[in-house]
Amino acid sequence: MVLPPLVGGGIVHCLNYNSPPNLIAELNPMLFKSLFIYAIGSYVSLISVANPLIAAPVFVTLTQGFTHKERATLARQTSGNVLAILLAFFIAGSFILSFFGISIHAMRIAGGLMILLSALERLNKSDRLTDEEKEEAVDKDSMAFSPLAMPLLSGPGAIAVIIGMTTDANTAKHYLIIFFVIFAVALTCYLTLKLAPVILEKLGPTLLKAFGRIMGFILLCVGVQLMINGILGLMP
Repeated sequence: MVLPPLVGGGIVHCLNYNSPPNLIAELNPMLFKSLFIYAIGSYVSLISVANPLIAAPVFVTLTQGFTHKERATLARQTSGNVLAILLAFFIAGSFILSFFGISIHAMRIAGGLMILLSALERLNKSDRLTDEEKEEAVDKDSMAFSPLAMPLLSGPGAIAVIIGMTTDANTAKHYLIIFFVIFAVALTCYLTLKLAPVILEKLGPTLLKAFGRIMGFILLCVGVQLMINGILGLMP
């Protein structure tokens, strides 16, 4: 029995169950541990750049005067847009690289640089809206996409992380993990935005900013590591 292909980052993998399955190897604790660590690392990398806690004050500002139901609807629409954007680049990332003739190593270096810039921007970013963001957020129907989904939660940095993860993935298991990680991040964004007023009240501005600095530092590390991987790949 051959399962349908799993497409991720432009690479197709098939699991052929006609070949002798090694169930002991599949259930090996070391394999499970390795995949679990990979899943946690992928989630932390992506949630660090999405960083919904940083978007929470902006969400509260945009939804002043909204009812609880309207705020929950906007949170759901925003997380849906985040999911759609990330899945689009998860599926088509490698196709885009191939179309423009961009090597994986060049993408890693450029993506790492983009993530570095995104991290620096988040470390220095105010939780107040710019004039351009205020103009974009006038329409309730459009603010779920801009500025909330793009660029706050799934901007260039998150896209670079997704493409980087798909190009580094080696097996169908890795692609499947990334697929579920994207859903987990979108769900985290939804819950964070929906509970944003409560989170801000409980954490307070000082603790929220401290957490943002920590996530920004993790994001810096992700960007540096991605650039190192790209540079090492270009070396003979």
